[in-house]
Amino acid sequence: MGTASPLAVARKPGGVVRTFAADDPERFAERYSLIGTAAEMATEFETLGSDYRANGYTTMAQADLLSDLLQLGPGKVLVDLGSGCGWPGLHLAKTTGCAVISIDPVSEGCATTSARLREDRLATPSAAIRGDAELIPIRRGSVDAVTHGDLLC
Repeated sequence: MGTASPLAVARKPGGVVRTFAADDPERFAERYSLIGTAAEMATEFETLGSDYRANGYTTMAQADLLSDLLQLGPGKVLVDLGSGCGWPGLHLAKTTGCAVISIDPVSEGCATTSARLREDRLATPSAAIRGDAELIPIRRGSVDAVTHGDLLC
């Protein structure tokens, strides 16, 4: 028999089976706890061009392209699904003046995002919310754009 997958299998309402790494919050909590070391931050800055404790693969150039494509700016609201520690949503909010609502199923990622929201003094109604992409706790029609970098890989 092969090695067990690190992905968890979860049964959702209606008997649909979903397999996502985020269904294993302990694994992600451990991963997020390693983020922010001097070596990790230097590597992130060298490879992605950011200092957001990123745990994804979106580069600074790709994030900047997103801000143009999504026409973000003051008065706009961006939702960043599967945001982890907030990259690239926090960067987009800081550079464009939009508000960002970061949603991630792992509390450690939300805590890191919340700290950066305060540090960067981002526009209201910016927030970090613990949740997932299946049951988004946001009123219909209340956001202007959605990102989900690395969520589906």
